[in-house]
Amino acid sequence: MVAGVFLAALAPSAYLAWTLRTMPHLGFYHDDSIYWVSARSLAMGDGYRIESLPGQPYQTKYPPLYCALLAGIWKINPQFPSNLGIATLFAWLLLPLFLGALWLLLGEYGFSTRARYVMLLVAGLSPVTVVFSFSLMPELLFTALLLASVILAERAMKAESSVWLAVLAGVFAGLAYLTKSIAAPLLLTVPLCFALRRHYKKAALFFVTMLPAVAAWQWWVARHLGHSWDLVTLYYTNYVGFQAYNVPLRDLPLVIWYNLDGFLTGAGKLLIFDLPYELKVLERVVAVAAIVGCVRLASRRRELQYPMAALGMSAILLVWHFPPDQRFVFPLYPLLLMGLATEIENIWGMLRLTWAKAAFADRFAAAGVGALLAGLALFGVFCTVFGLAHFIPDLFASYRAGFEARRPAYEWIARHTPADANVYAYEDPLVFLYTGRRACSLPIPPKFFYHRDDEGVEKLMGSMADFARGYRLDYLLLTPDDYHRDLHAMGTRGLTEAMRSRSFREVYASDGAAIYSLNPSSVAVAYNQSK
Repeated sequence: MVAGVFLAALAPSAYLAWTLRTMPHLGFYHDDSIYWVSARSLAMGDGYRIESLPGQPYQTKYPPLYCALLAGIWKINPQFPSNLGIATLFAWLLLPLFLGALWLLLGEYGFSTRARYVMLLVAGLSPVTVVFSFSLMPELLFTALLLASVILAERAMKAESSVWLAVLAGVFAGLAYLTKSIAAPLLLTVPLCFALRRHYKKAALFFVTMLPAVAAWQWWVARHLGHSWDLVTLYYTNYVGFQAYNVPLRDLPLVIWYNLDGFLTGAGKLLIFDLPYELKVLERVVAVAAIVGCVRLASRRRELQYPMAALGMSAILLVWHFPPDQRFVFPLYPLLLMGLATEIENIWGMLRLTWAKAAFADRFAAAGVGALLAGLALFGVFCTVFGLAHFIPDLFASYRAGFEARRPAYEWIARHTPADANVYAYEDPLVFLYTGRRACSLPIPPKFFYHRDDEGVEKLMGSMADFARGYRLDYLLLTPDDYHRDLHAMGTRGLTEAMRSRSFREVYASDGAAIYSLNPSSVAVAYNQSK
């Protein structure tokens, strides 16, 4: 029975991974292509660098474990893009690893076998989970390692358990940190939970086991972090620096308030996947119900390791410079799923008690609430089926079409530009992978292009020519799909106006892309001077 449920949970993702095995959607998250480029650098013996960028800075933003695993694929087959098939297989194999860890977690929290089957299917068929299963992103690996750590730590909380369970929990926590640095709160939350039960030796053993991973990565970052504080360098290499650039202390309350709403809507989208409809009120209600259920589950079971870790990670997400969407909330998905199941069970129990009363009004109210819950469940099933059958295939078909439209431009760059040319491109790692030319993109907070003078009037700070000159970019590759991930209206206007310049000459044009060459003699002010 368990094997059948696992196979049912894995089947849709396996089919989609097979149909997308050439990975035309590489760059969907942007980070996925950065991971792939950094892995290539490791495999080729060039060190842990972002070799797609001009200057090839060291990779000091993403911890190295996931890239080290991807580097093994480059070692097996160093020919791009033919090695993307193996990369897709590797990404998909992380899904059964994640589902296995989830199965153990559900058992740890005392869910019945039937409930575990249902939640395993829900998690495996979640369109968000499915997308991660054929993308080069570390979320599935990280979440599996996180779950392994908190499960072992919870088992180590029992008085009769071996201290070695705490050590093993620390090992998995260290591996989780070396996959994604948001695991850092575990260094404090896990020992705190041990200390609350007066297991001080286990707290110390966990701490000293996880600490080397944290210290080693921070030592590497300190030794290799670039000293430039320009926008592009901060964005690609420096989490803390980019955070300081984007979130001054005076703006922190506003950021927290905005991110709180993003957290709730992201959690709601994870749980019901209503992306085609964007029912924000429903998303918030579902998220709040899941959080209430998490509190109820934690107070009932007294198993605090995962909830405390989730609190620590959530605190980081609330102050972060990027809204916590489904991707960032995903490591908390198993806890939210258990919380939602707990709250539904609680509401169902209340309805049964209400129905047992003889009063017609009570039964009528219970029937109404029950019908509402059933409708919500059916809506969730519909959104999942619609997501797997239509939304995701259509989305990635559009990415395939966009890639095919850009490919001639990549071929033109490879044939007609000098080998040492640098290119501006929104999908900059792809330019490097397909052309061999180094490239960079531009994260565009509106304040980069505009500032307010003393009278509050917005003025343009520089131009795209200034930016290109400052970063020694020779060409600009523009496509109709650029800036779809992270721009709002102000940023779009700023970029559009900044590019209105006679400093560029169009050298290639097609329906899918345009390439401009920078005319250095026409650039009056260098980028660094414009700042």
